[in-house]
Amino acid sequence: MDDLKIKKKSTADLVCEKMKSMISNGTWQYYQKIPSESDLAEMFGVNRLTVRIALQRLNALGILDTRVGDGTYVCHFDLGQHIKDVSEFYMTPKLLEDVSEFRRVFEIECARLAIQKRTEEDLRQLKERCLQYEQANAAYFRLLEAEGPQSPALKAACDRLDHADIAFHEQICAMSHNDLLVYAFAVAKPAILEQIVQNSKIRLPFLVADQGAGSVRGHWDIYHAIEQRDPDACQAYYLAMIDPHNATPYTKDET
Repeated sequence: MDDLKIKKKSTADLVCEKMKSMISNGTWQYYQKIPSESDLAEMFGVNRLTVRIALQRLNALGILDTRVGDGTYVCHFDLGQHIKDVSEFYMTPKLLEDVSEFRRVFEIECARLAIQKRTEEDLRQLKERCLQYEQANAAYFRLLEAEGPQSPALKAACDRLDHADIAFHEQICAMSHNDLLVYAFAVAKPAILEQIVQNSKIRLPFLVADQGAGSVRGHWDIYHAIEQRDPDACQAYYLAMIDPHNATPYTKDET
């Protein structure tokens, strides 16, 4: 029966909610300095300790930034960074097993919407992501050939390649022009990145054999399918890329 009891909110909770409301409704703008603790206490009719507790909570959420000797400022909330900070608490082996299934449903739909809604600026940015991936791939294999697999710099080069890969997929999601899908990608991004890392390890012998050319070609194939508004080709290329059992992304001529 305890769960039926009416739970009273603390004064700090109420102040915290009021401050969040003032940010969301535009009373306090991003990067604006807000009133001091004493001014806030007077404004809300509470003591300074209550205000301090509310400020600490909003600082912990990344909504406010209190700078010693300066004051407190409104932050532009970064959902992606917030999710990254807490990802270790929800990243489980079971979750990672679900990534491929999630991507087949989620990213294919993002790509379909990207084909429908894409702008020339969207395509320019996606092309830039392809070029960045191609450059990161070339840098990785140049280093591998010059210094061998034991090179201490190779891991950093591999990390840059993996991050260039996920940036490509993130751009396609952004091209859906659907804010909820963008937020969902931010939540799933750590798990997707981990899958990309694991897939790279599985495919490494094939990638080394052709210097990553198949992987680079796979990214360009998706780009051109979106550019040409070809959902069937885009889906085929995408499925080949995200399937961990596929050695390397293929082109239409290879299927």
